Amino acid sequence: MKRTIALLVVAAGVFGATTLAAPKQPVGPDFTGPEERESVAAPTASVWYCTWAASGALRDSTVMIASNVPIEASLTLPQQIVGEPADTDEVELDEAGAVAVDVGQIVRRGDTPLFVEFDDGPAAVAVVVESDELLTGDACVARIPKVWQLPGGTTREGRTLTLRLFNPFPELAKVTVGGSSESGETGLVDLQGIDVAGRTWQDVRLNELVPLLDDVSLTVSTDEGFVIPSLVVAGSGDEASWPGIAPAAYWEFPVATVSSNYAPSVMLSNTGSTSIVAVIDVYTPAGTVAAAREVTVDPSIPARVDLSDLADGPMGIRVRAGGPVSAAVIAEESLVVREATEEGSEVEEDASGGDRIGGTIGVSTPATRWLLPGLEAVPDGVGTVWLLNTGTAPATVIFQPLGLGEYPTSKQSVAPGSLLAVPLGYDSAVGGYFVEASEPISVAWSVEADKGIMFVSGTVVGG
Repeated sequence: MKRTIALLVVAAGVFGATTLAAPKQPVGPDFTGPEERESVAAPTASVWYCTWAASGALRDSTVMIASNVPIEASLTLPQQIVGEPADTDEVELDEAGAVAVDVGQIVRRGDTPLFVEFDDGPAAVAVVVESDELLTGDACVARIPKVWQLPGGTTREGRTLTLRLFNPFPELAKVTVGGSSESGETGLVDLQGIDVAGRTWQDVRLNELVPLLDDVSLTVSTDEGFVIPSLVVAGSGDEASWPGIAPAAYWEFPVATVSSNYAPSVMLSNTGSTSIVAVIDVYTPAGTVAAAREVTVDPSIPARVDLSDLADGPMGIRVRAGGPVSAAVIAEESLVVREATEEGSEVEEDASGGDRIGGTIGVSTPATRWLLPGLEAVPDGVGTVWLLNTGTAPATVIFQPLGLGEYPTSKQSVAPGSLLAVPLGYDSAVGGYFVEASEPISVAWSVEADKGIMFVSGTVVGG
């Protein structure tokens, strides 16, 4: 199937169920040799890996593609059965724009990780997964290191933790998974030398191996071949997912929470041999709290820092560490009902249905150009772009909608040392945004709906 597109061919939020009758064998990704890449939208051909996607009876996934130039894109959706041919689709944009591709129109078989190959760029991909009771999203990645860090997990009561290992390459991958928790290094003896066959994936249910841990951080190493991992934290309904990262001494999170209805936290993990001191600065629309919290991150003991007492309402943060750490933010809804007792005091009880979860990775280097594929993927949600300016000069920010027809740009000004929330109304013909700033900033986006909430880090445009 090939689509030539000068508009948004599949309106986000409209799902079908058409299975390809004769899928062709994929030919990519085809590299001269694996290399570590930064996940930036580069002005060249690229391959993007989307690990957490599913389309079946209960879930729908939308692949959101945004590009600054005309592109041809090939989507490949491998099967979990070794040797079975992958399902494929092709998309062509004859000008800069955005496309929403419903996975259910290609295939419906449940879990469906995939990769997208572009013949040119800058271009980027995100995936939105939803059902009647959940909403989650991931920015896809365009880097393939040998070692990945995945902080932010938990197997405490009421939470399930899943690690997906996706091997999009033809060759076998041998993988070792290590873990640490509040008790130190966590023994994962069953996860040494895992074989992940070419163009397949495996899901590791961590609750079965290391139950009732408050804080879990994972390290995924490939002894042979390469895999693309993602981490998923799920509650009674909603879930949050994010890809693996590489450690850095500096992180910015434009969104840590969207309102006072959520309790935000950041998990920091240190795989080094000595303790690292990290300072957390808090940014809100009302102002900045510099050095709001200082935390020591010991080796092999992840530190989950509660941020809920530092500000009331939307929040972004900056982490400045004395050495490389991995970091992820998580915001969890905690709806309660208050009942007065005869003595006049208040008793808090958990309310049913209040368990929305959002989480994402951060930005290690602010930039002046960003692609946001997928912001308008949820018709019944409230979409917001979060602009964080930690610099000393004001930033003028231009928004260019990408999608059907010609759209006027809009302009925002972000004061130095401040966070700005830009709400965007739903438009089925808009599949993404190009954001350009006069000063380096960090950018993320969120969608909040009755069924769930999701945070997604923006994609830097390089070159």
